[in-house]
Amino acid sequence: MQFDTYTYALFLPLVFFLYWGLRNHLKWQNLFLLAASYVFYGWWNWRMLGLIILTTLSTYGTALMMRGDRSGHDRAWAAGNVVLNLGILCVFKYLNFLRGSFVHLLGLFGINPDWPTLHILLPVGISFYTFQAISYTLDVYRGDAKPTRDVVAFAVYIAFFPQLVAGPIERATHLLPQFLRRKEFDYDTAVVGMRQILWGLAKKVIVADSMGYYVDQLLRNPYDYGAPSMIWAGILFAVQIYADFSGYSDIAIGSARLLNIRLQPNFCYPFFSRNMKELWQRWHISLMTWFRLYVYFPLGGSRCGKWRTAFNVMIVFSLSGLWHGADWTFVIWGLVNGLLLLPYVVLPRRQMSEHASWRDLPRCLLTFFLFAMVFIAFRADGITHLGQICDVMINGSWSQCPAYGQPILYIVPFFIIEWVGRRQEFPIMRLPLPTVMRWIIYWGLLAGIAMASLDRSAQFIYFQF
Repeated sequence: MQFDTYTYALFLPLVFFLYWGLRNHLKWQNLFLLAASYVFYGWWNWRMLGLIILTTLSTYGTALMMRGDRSGHDRAWAAGNVVLNLGILCVFKYLNFLRGSFVHLLGLFGINPDWPTLHILLPVGISFYTFQAISYTLDVYRGDAKPTRDVVAFAVYIAFFPQLVAGPIERATHLLPQFLRRKEFDYDTAVVGMRQILWGLAKKVIVADSMGYYVDQLLRNPYDYGAPSMIWAGILFAVQIYADFSGYSDIAIGSARLLNIRLQPNFCYPFFSRNMKELWQRWHISLMTWFRLYVYFPLGGSRCGKWRTAFNVMIVFSLSGLWHGADWTFVIWGLVNGLLLLPYVVLPRRQMSEHASWRDLPRCLLTFFLFAMVFIAFRADGITHLGQICDVMINGSWSQCPAYGQPILYIVPFFIIEWVGRRQEFPIMRLPLPTVMRWIIYWGLLAGIAMASLDRSAQFIYFQF
């Protein structure tokens, strides 16, 4: 079930009213929320529910088996569950990638094995709920969280429908306690949630889907265009994936707010960052927090000298790239981003203000441009396609203007709105305008969503991860 469908427009109000109808019965409320989450996920493929249930029960049982003393007994249980969850993820997501890479490596030595390609269906959102389960196991092992005995509440923590498919990736210390206590309906929180859903839908349907159409046209055959068009395609794709993924996050967080459940922000206006370090502190915040807590810090973080810090950063970004997809283009994307980040990690920098100002715009534009150019590797359909795009960018004609200039009509208003509202969690969270003006804006966004959805619609990009 996708957020930008009429099905979800019927599903969410139904969940909302039934959920609050059970507000005096926490266990029944959680049981209903679990059932709704499984229906939401099973709408794609009900057979994949078995994997979520396996992850849930194995992680729940592992936490109860640990004694809380970080002994060899606890270490064995924690390692076993981490290996199990990563093993499931690797089989469904990386098996064919590993097979293809190994076959290619053998081919360099003249060995050409005839190994069949396995047709494995990638479960939607498996990377997200797997990382959430692993974080719980490690938090319990380290003593940061206590194991819960409420299996229903824990199952909801793993499968909570707003953030099940594409995050934010939540830690148990933040999300799980919210399912263990009664909640009261809060009108103001629900209103903010509705505004956030509206803004997320506008970003997805009006901006992201429109950008996607032009990106597909430009990158379908790079040799049909000149170098400026390929650069333009990279810029459009950066805007597309930001509007698409942050739009999903806004809808997810807004949907949770309707149930008086708080999810952590996943984006904080990353394109107004003044350097790559700040950008990665504002982009996909939950994933980068996960890697920082469970990979970067255990490797030593920045406490072991500059060379070791640089090594740790590159490990994190290479794994981040691989997490995004089973292709070498994602690994390249991660490594290049790591290299661009290194100077800001190993060298001292002065403290900056929380929000960029007009004086910072040149640095913001440069940071965005570098980020967009690297994101071309993220969008490329394999190494060969990436090579074609880079070839046109380097050796292509510079005499042609970029093709498809229409997206500028979407990009300029979108960034103006984001800039004006950058001090809020999302731009229309609080509009200091008369009631009539606010409702004109809300209805205008709804009309834009309705008209754009008639033209084209596409799956959220991060559903493939």
